[in-house]
Amino acid sequence: MLKNQTAIVTGGTRGIGAGIVKLLLTEGVRTIVLAKNEESITNLKETMDGLGELEAYQCDITSSEQVAAVVEKVDEKYGRIDTLVNNAGVGVWKPFEEMTEEDWDSQLDTILKGAFLCSQAVYKKMMKGEGGQIVNIASDLAYNTTEKASAYCASKWGLLGLSHTMNKEGKKHGIRVTTVSPGLVQTDFGGVPAAKKTSGLTVETVAEQVVSVIKTGKDAGQVEVIIRP
Repeated sequence: MLKNQTAIVTGGTRGIGAGIVKLLLTEGVRTIVLAKNEESITNLKETMDGLGELEAYQCDITSSEQVAAVVEKVDEKYGRIDTLVNNAGVGVWKPFEEMTEEDWDSQLDTILKGAFLCSQAVYKKMMKGEGGQIVNIASDLAYNTTEKASAYCASKWGLLGLSHTMNKEGKKHGIRVTTVSPGLVQTDFGGVPAAKKTSGLTVETVAEQVVSVIKTGKDAGQVEVIIRP
């Protein structure tokens, strides 16, 4: 069903992102990963070697110039972008009164601004073609807040609002914008190693849900998935 399609995944070198990339490759999807760290890209290519057609670009998704350049390159090479998965994220857990401006900016810029810039660049390409879909990896914290995560919660709530609005505007262009919002996932994130998470969702479970969303028929105008352990 997805064979020979083209997908872009941000933050696809580790954790949930790497799980999504692995599953897309096994489905025969031409998968392009955007990541900031060159070493993580090298490691990903070694890990995914032989699974399918994988490309990776070093790209700061908070830079409109870098995002536009990569999206243009992918569109020119393949003539289409079927799916974008906005997965890149940063988590800083601190009491509200200790949250610094740098902490705030790093999370809002990566999660919300990054999703906006990547979505807008891809959205414009999809408008000129047969449409497509954008899947935003939100969080259970986009619905239920928790202590020491003020900036993270704000960014994910914002991502949810952005997704809903984009989906309403995108329908007339054949573009569906959906969200997948997992609860605790067994990954190294927010300064907490996976080994200390005795419960939680596996990366594979979340990745399966994302690919399931991508496979959902176009008659579904909106898809919103919340996964809790």
